[in-house]
Amino acid sequence: MPARFQCKPLVAPEASESQAQLDAQPSCRLLAQKPGGRFTWALGDGYTLKERRYEPGCEVEVANISFIMGGFAGRLDTPQVPEVELSWRDGDKFFIVQRQVEGESLEDALPTLGPDDIARIGYQVGQYLLHLKIFISPVMAKRDGRPVNNFHLLKPLPDSSSGSYSVGTSDSDLASMLGLSIADRLDKPTFDAFMAKMPSGQPFTFSHSDVHEGNIMVKDGNFLGLVD
Repeated sequence: MPARFQCKPLVAPEASESQAQLDAQPSCRLLAQKPGGRFTWALGDGYTLKERRYEPGCEVEVANISFIMGGFAGRLDTPQVPEVELSWRDGDKFFIVQRQVEGESLEDALPTLGPDDIARIGYQVGQYLLHLKIFISPVMAKRDGRPVNNFHLLKPLPDSSSGSYSVGTSDSDLASMLGLSIADRLDKPTFDAFMAKMPSGQPFTFSHSDVHEGNIMVKDGNFLGLVD
Protein backbone atom coordinates (compact mmCIF):
# COMPACT_ATOMS: atom_id res chain seq x y z
CA MET A 1 0.00 0.00 0.00
CA PRO A 2 1.45 3.42 -0.90
CA ALA A 3 2.14 5.89 1.88
CA ARG A 4 -0.77 8.19 2.66
CA PHE A 5 1.51 11.24 2.89
CA GLN A 6 4.21 11.32 0.27
CA CYS A 7 7.39 13.30 1.03
CA LYS A 8 7.74 16.22 -1.35
CA PRO A 9 10.90 18.39 -1.47
CA LEU A 10 10.35 22.00 -0.45
CA VAL A 11 12.83 23.25 -3.08
CA ALA A 12 14.00 21.98 -6.42
CA PRO A 13 16.92 19.53 -6.29
CA GLU A 14 19.25 21.97 -8.04
CA ALA A 15 18.53 24.72 -5.54
CA SER A 16 18.90 22.31 -2.64
CA GLU A 17 22.31 21.15 -3.84
CA SER A 18 23.45 24.73 -4.40
CA GLN A 19 22.37 25.76 -0.90
CA ALA A 20 24.09 22.71 0.58
CA GLN A 21 27.33 23.75 -1.10
CA LEU A 22 27.03 27.25 0.36
CA ASP A 23 26.28 25.88 3.80
CA ALA A 24 29.32 23.60 3.54
CA GLN A 25 31.82 26.44 3.09
CA PRO A 26 34.44 25.96 5.83
CA SER A 27 34.82 28.59 8.52
CA CYS A 28 38.22 27.10 9.37
CA ARG A 29 40.99 27.72 6.83
CA LEU A 30 44.75 27.22 6.80
CA LEU A 31 46.70 30.48 7.09
CA ALA A 32 50.28 29.22 7.35
CA GLN A 33 52.28 26.02 7.45
CA LYS A 34 55.81 26.00 8.86
CA PRO A 35 58.50 23.34 9.07
CA GLY A 36 58.28 20.95 11.99
CA GLY A 37 54.55 20.29 11.76
CA ARG A 38 53.40 23.80 12.72
CA PHE A 39 50.10 25.13 11.38
CA THR A 40 48.05 28.29 11.89
CA TRP A 41 44.33 28.18 11.12
CA ALA A 42 41.70 30.92 10.97
CA LEU A 43 38.60 30.10 13.00
CA GLY A 44 35.92 32.28 11.50
CA ASP A 45 36.75 35.98 11.52
CA GLY A 46 37.72 36.41 15.15
CA TYR A 47 40.12 33.66 16.22
CA THR A 48 43.18 31.71 15.15
CA LEU A 49 44.22 28.19 16.10
CA LYS A 50 47.93 27.37 16.31
CA GLU A 51 48.89 23.71 16.13
CA ARG A 52 52.35 22.28 16.70
CA ARG A 53 54.09 19.15 17.89
CA TYR A 54 54.26 19.09 21.66
CA GLU A 55 57.72 19.59 23.11
CA PRO A 56 58.50 20.20 26.77
CA GLY A 57 58.47 23.94 27.31
CA CYS A 58 56.42 24.93 24.25
CA GLU A 59 53.85 26.37 26.66
CA VAL A 60 56.23 29.32 27.07
CA GLU A 61 54.48 31.07 24.16
CA VAL A 62 51.37 31.43 26.31
CA ALA A 63 53.47 32.78 29.18
CA ASN A 64 55.13 35.29 26.85
CA ILE A 65 51.79 36.73 25.74
CA SER A 66 50.49 36.98 29.30
CA PHE A 67 53.70 38.74 30.30
CA ILE A 68 53.40 41.34 27.54
CA MET A 69 49.72 41.97 28.24
CA GLY A 70 50.45 42.46 31.92
CA GLY A 71 53.39 44.76 31.25
CA PHE A 72 51.43 46.99 28.88
CA ALA A 73 48.12 46.95 30.80
CA GLY A 74 46.48 50.36 30.84
CA ARG A 75 48.61 51.88 28.08
CA LEU A 76 46.48 53.35 25.32
CA ASP A 77 49.30 53.45 22.76
CA THR A 78 50.06 49.73 22.93
CA PRO A 79 49.64 47.80 19.67
CA GLN A 80 47.33 44.83 19.74
CA VAL A 81 48.48 41.55 21.31
CA PRO A 82 46.92 38.26 20.13
CA GLU A 83 45.25 37.37 23.42
CA VAL A 84 45.14 33.67 24.31
CA GLU A 85 41.68 32.22 24.91
CA LEU A 86 42.60 28.53 25.31
CA SER A 87 45.67 26.32 25.24
CA TRP A 88 45.98 22.60 25.76
CA ARG A 89 47.99 19.49 25.04
CA ASP A 90 46.40 16.58 23.19
CA GLY A 91 48.79 13.63 22.96
CA ASP A 92 51.81 14.74 20.93
CA LYS A 93 50.12 17.98 19.83
CA PHE A 94 49.86 21.41 21.46
CA PHE A 95 47.12 23.88 20.55
CA ILE A 96 46.58 27.60 21.21
CA VAL A 97 43.39 29.52 20.39
CA GLN A 98 43.95 33.28 20.13
CA ARG A 99 41.94 36.34 19.22
CA GLN A 100 42.88 37.58 15.78
CA VAL A 101 44.71 40.86 15.42
CA GLU A 102 42.92 43.22 13.03
CA GLY A 103 44.20 44.05 9.57
CA GLU A 104 46.50 42.01 7.36
CA SER A 105 50.13 41.07 7.36
CA LEU A 106 52.65 43.54 6.00
CA GLU A 107 53.66 40.82 3.55
CA ASP A 108 50.16 40.81 2.02
CA ALA A 109 49.75 44.59 2.21
CA LEU A 110 53.09 45.57 0.61
CA PRO A 111 51.79 45.81 -2.99
CA THR A 112 49.28 48.47 -1.92
CA LEU A 113 51.66 50.56 0.22
CA GLY A 114 53.70 53.55 -0.87
CA PRO A 115 57.16 54.63 0.39
CA ASP A 116 55.67 56.92 3.03
CA ASP A 117 53.46 54.11 4.35
CA ILE A 118 56.41 51.72 4.59
CA ALA A 119 58.56 54.33 6.34
CA ARG A 120 55.77 55.10 8.84
CA ILE A 121 55.14 51.41 9.58
CA GLY A 122 58.86 50.79 9.99
CA TYR A 123 59.09 53.62 12.51
CA GLN A 124 56.06 52.34 14.42
CA VAL A 125 57.46 48.80 14.58
CA GLY A 126 60.78 50.17 15.79
CA GLN A 127 59.07 52.14 18.55
CA TYR A 128 57.18 49.05 19.67
CA LEU A 129 60.36 46.97 19.83
CA LEU A 130 61.93 49.73 21.89
CA HIS A 131 58.95 49.52 24.27
CA LEU A 132 59.70 45.82 24.80
CA LYS A 133 63.17 46.73 26.02
CA ILE A 134 61.77 48.27 29.20
CA PHE A 135 61.49 44.68 30.49
CA ILE A 136 64.99 43.93 31.79
CA SER A 137 66.32 40.69 33.26
CA PRO A 138 69.61 39.95 35.07
CA VAL A 139 69.93 36.74 33.04
CA MET A 140 69.56 35.73 29.40
CA ALA A 141 66.88 33.04 29.45
CA LYS A 142 63.39 32.21 28.29
CA ARG A 143 60.45 33.28 30.43
CA ASP A 144 60.26 29.80 31.94
CA GLY A 145 63.95 29.84 32.90
CA ARG A 146 65.29 27.62 30.11
CA PRO A 147 68.37 28.64 28.10
CA VAL A 148 67.74 30.67 24.96
CA ASN A 149 68.24 29.02 21.57
CA ASN A 150 67.44 31.50 18.83
CA PHE A 151 67.22 30.23 15.25
CA HIS A 152 69.14 33.23 13.91
CA LEU A 153 71.94 33.40 16.49
CA LEU A 154 71.94 30.48 18.92
CA LYS A 155 71.13 27.70 16.48
CA PRO A 156 70.57 24.13 17.64
CA LEU A 157 73.96 22.43 17.62
CA PRO A 158 74.62 19.44 15.34
CA ASP A 159 75.55 17.23 18.27
CA SER A 160 76.10 17.46 22.01
CA SER A 161 79.90 17.16 21.70
CA SER A 162 80.07 20.84 20.71
CA GLY A 163 78.77 21.92 24.10
CA SER A 164 75.42 23.20 25.25
CA TYR A 165 73.63 26.46 25.93
CA SER A 166 73.14 27.72 29.45
CA VAL A 167 71.41 30.58 31.19
CA GLY A 168 73.74 33.51 30.54
CA THR A 169 74.59 36.12 33.13
CA SER A 170 77.42 38.03 31.42
CA ASP A 171 78.80 39.12 28.06
CA SER A 172 81.42 36.37 28.25
CA ASP A 173 78.63 33.79 28.65
CA LEU A 174 76.88 35.17 25.59
CA ALA A 175 80.08 35.24 23.53
CA SER A 176 80.87 31.64 24.49
CA MET A 177 77.45 30.44 23.40
CA LEU A 178 77.50 32.43 20.16
CA GLY A 179 80.85 30.83 19.38
CA LEU A 180 79.78 27.23 19.91
CA SER A 181 78.79 26.70 16.29
CA ILE A 182 82.09 28.06 14.85
CA ALA A 183 84.67 27.12 17.49
CA ASP A 184 85.73 23.98 15.62
CA ARG A 185 86.27 25.88 12.35
CA LEU A 186 88.93 28.32 13.57
CA ASP A 187 92.25 27.98 15.38
CA LYS A 188 92.05 29.14 18.98
CA PRO A 189 94.00 32.45 18.64
CA THR A 190 91.81 33.51 15.69
CA PHE A 191 88.66 32.41 17.48
CA ASP A 192 89.59 34.27 20.69
CA ALA A 193 90.45 37.44 18.75
CA PHE A 194 87.19 37.26 16.85
CA MET A 195 85.04 36.72 19.94
CA ALA A 196 86.84 39.54 21.78
CA LYS A 197 85.32 41.96 19.27
CA MET A 198 81.78 40.98 20.17
CA PRO A 199 79.78 44.01 21.39
CA SER A 200 78.04 43.93 24.73
CA GLY A 201 74.67 42.17 24.79
CA GLN A 202 73.51 43.77 28.01
CA PRO A 203 71.11 44.64 29.40
CA PHE A 204 69.15 41.48 28.68
CA THR A 205 65.69 42.57 27.53
CA PHE A 206 62.48 40.93 26.38
CA SER A 207 62.54 40.44 22.60
CA HIS A 208 60.42 39.19 19.72
CA SER A 209 62.79 36.80 17.95
CA ASP A 210 60.99 36.48 14.61
CA VAL A 211 60.14 39.94 13.28
CA HIS A 212 59.40 39.74 9.57
CA GLU A 213 56.71 40.93 7.11
CA GLY A 214 54.46 37.94 7.80
CA ASN A 215 54.31 38.67 11.55
CA ILE A 216 53.72 42.43 11.31
CA MET A 217 50.02 43.31 11.19
CA VAL A 218 48.95 46.56 9.51
CA LYS A 219 45.76 48.42 8.62
CA ASP A 220 45.21 51.67 6.71
CA GLY A 221 48.95 52.21 6.40
CA ASN A 222 49.67 51.84 10.13
CA PHE A 223 51.20 49.17 12.35
CA LEU A 224 48.70 47.33 14.55
CA GLY A 225 50.67 44.61 16.33
CA LEU A 226 53.07 41.66 16.17
CA VAL A 227 51.96 38.04 16.06
CA ASP A 228 53.69 34.67 16.50
